[in-house]
Parts: sequence; structure tokens; C-alpha cells
Amino acid sequence: MKAGPSLLHRIVLRLSLTTAAAILCAYSWLWFEFQSSISSLREQSLIESARLLAESVHHDEGQWRLALPAHLLAPYRRAEQPYGYAIRDQVNGAILLHEGADVGPVPHLRPEDEDEDGVLYTFPAPDSGDGEMLGEYLTFTAAGHALGVQVVRPLARESDLIDTVLLDFFEDGGWLAAPFLIALLAVSILTIRGTLKPLRDISQQAERIGPTAPGVRLCATAVPHEVQPLVQAVNDALDRLEEGYRVQRDFTADAAHELRTPLAVLIAHIDTLPDRQTARELRRDLDGMAHLVEQLLRVARSEALVIQPDEQADLAEVARGVAEYLALVAIRAGRLIEVEAPDQPVRVRGQADALFHAVRNLVENGLRHTPAGTAVVITVEARPPLIRVRDHGPGIPDERKELVFQRFWRADRQTPGSGLGLAIVRRTMEAHGGQVRVQDAPGGGAEFCLHFVP
Repeated sequence: MKAGPSLLHRIVLRLSLTTAAAILCAYSWLWFEFQSSISSLREQSLIESARLLAESVHHDEGQWRLALPAHLLAPYRRAEQPYGYAIRDQVNGAILLHEGADVGPVPHLRPEDEDEDGVLYTFPAPDSGDGEMLGEYLTFTAAGHALGVQVVRPLARESDLIDTVLLDFFEDGGWLAAPFLIALLAVSILTIRGTLKPLRDISQQAERIGPTAPGVRLCATAVPHEVQPLVQAVNDALDRLEEGYRVQRDFTADAAHELRTPLAVLIAHIDTLPDRQTARELRRDLDGMAHLVEQLLRVARSEALVIQPDEQADLAEVARGVAEYLALVAIRAGRLIEVEAPDQPVRVRGQADALFHAVRNLVENGLRHTPAGTAVVITVEARPPLIRVRDHGPGIPDERKELVFQRFWRADRQTPGSGLGLAIVRRTMEAHGGQVRVQDAPGGGAEFCLHFVP
């Protein structure tokens, strides 16, 4: 099945994009907020400078003077700093006091422009490479005269200074966005992986659910409460499946058990028929039906097979028991059964009766396919514990080696048997925690290997 998109990758990708967008928005907001704040501070500085000059103007002995310390007037007196101020008479516009750069014309004031902060204006800087000048014009009254003060500064230099400050900020502090994003993603990945761990745990629990452990359920207490309804729904579905599985198994077992007695009675009646030829033909058909019923009963029992922790079986004893049980059948068919097993017991955790029937099925299958005069060989090995059943028949093609373990599968309808024997063997080995495999035998034929857990 094609794997779907990773939930972790999708969360990390979306979180990365969201975080990057948030950082970009944050830096953009800082940029515009800084620009706005600097513009406001610049305008407020001009207004405060104009107010300071207006408050310091006084008329003394027929002269207009500024009562300001020299260090406050120094910026207007430096040639390298094109700052300037002018005190004007509002009536005729005459300049009463002036220092520094040209302050430009008096801005035209509309009634709605007049307030306590004056008015800001710009004008081209005369004979200068500084571009535009930014000025503040504030009206006031001193010594009974209506006056106005103009303060100007170069707009370009302040803008260059602002751009420099912003550039330095983004160069010095902007790189922090990358490690911050990486750290955030690392923490997010660890957090998401930790959050998804309960889902991985219940996935491993689900892998253990099967015919050998139909009662296993997913643990709903260790998962996030958002996932608990899904886990509970899965457990409920498993309960229904187990119940249906049990009903089907019980029906098969009951039906097979109920058929055994009528078949036994029918066989007994057929044996009393005077026509011995007809009796033999009917007996052969009834023996086949009885074998099928027996196999169905074995299937039902194998489905319910549970190996207890303290149960043990001797593989060597199982192999010898099967050989003794089928010896007469093999002799009548002109075939042999050979057992190669160590003298010491080969013990495994398992149920001897179930293993006996599993090996019996393999040997019966081998007796049907091995040629007359040859032997079916049962080999028992201790390390690792396993049983091999080898015949000298035609073997099994590679494309059919998995199909032979399916219920009721037969190569053709003329092949004797019910098609259940090898399915019972596989189910029995699953209950024992082992495996059954088929391969080509050396010298021809098929070899079935029962592998057990050491």
C-alpha cells in the first residue's frame, strides 16, 4: 500500500511557513514603526527647537537677542551642519535674527494650519547637495511684537542616518531570525514526535493483533484524548470481528462434530450391504467425507489453539509417534516412512497433540505424492529446533508454494484431499510462534520445514 503523506512533515512544513511569515511580518512592522517613530521624533525635535528659540527671544536696548547658551547655538554655527534658524517680524516678514543655513520662504498659513505646534514645511536646499530641507514655522509674541521663528534641517541627511541605523539593525540583529527559526523548528519537531509517540505505540500494538492473539486490544489510556474516540472505535470493531470469528469457528466445529455420528452410522449400514462392490465404492466416498469432517474439526480447534506457558512437546517423540501411526498406511501403499531424530528429547514450548496432527498432515501429504518404493523422511534437529518432512514426488512449483497453505486450495479437482491439511499446519505453527516453509528437496520432491522458537 502506498504510504500517505507524513503528518510530521506536513506539520513541520506548515509551521515553518507560518513562522517565516510571522518573522517577515514582525520585521516589516518594526520597519514601518521605526520609520513612523523617527519621523515623529524628527518633527517633535524641530517643534521643540522652535519653541526654545521663541522662548529665548527678547528685546534689549533696541536689539533683538537670544538668551541661549553657546552650546545650544553651536549646531547652527557649524559649516558642516547645514542647520539654520531665523526670527522674523510677522508684519513685514523681515528677518530680525538669523544663523546657519537659509531657512527658505515663510510658509503660507491657512487658518486650519495654525496651532500651538506651528507648521512643518519643506523646500529645496539652495546651492547644496543636501536635497530638501525640512523646516518648522512657529508664531509667537515677544516684547509686544508678533514674531515668527523658522528652524530648518536637511531632510536627506536625516533620512540617510535613519537608513543607516535600520540597515545596521537588520545586519546585526536580522540574522537572529535564522537560528530562531531553526531552534523553533527543532523544538517543534521534538514536541510533535513526542506527541505522536503514543500513535506509534498503538500501531505496534495493532501489528500484534492476529489469529494467534485475537483478544489483543489497543490501549486507549496512553493516547491524546483527541485520538481516543478513534482507538475506541477500532477496539469496538475488533470486538465485533472477534465475535463473528468465534461464531464462525463454533459453527464449523459444531457442524463437523454433529456430522461425525451420522457418518459413522451410515458407514456401519453400508458395511452390511450385500453388494460388496457398491459397498466399497460408497465406503470410499464416505471415508472422504469423514476425512473432510475431521479436517474441518481440526481447523476449528487450531483456530482456538492457545499454547500455555508451561506446555512442552518433544519433537523427536512427535515424529516417531506419527511414523508409528501411519506405518500401516504407508506399507499398504508400497511406501516407507523414515525418521531421523536424535536419541535425546528435543523439547519446545508447544502442544504435543496439535504438533502430532500437523506433522501427520505433512506425512500423509507426502505419502500421496512420493512414488511407490520410496520413503517420506521425517528429520528432527535440535539446534535450532525444527522438523523436516521430505518426499520424492514431483515437488511444488515456485508460484504455488504460497498457495498450498490456503484453505481448500488444490492444484486440480482430481487431486485427493480436502485442501485443509496444510492450512491447519500453518495455523498450528502460528499458534506456536513458529513458521512453516516449503522448498525443493535435494534430489527432487518437496521439503516442508517446521521452524520453532528456540
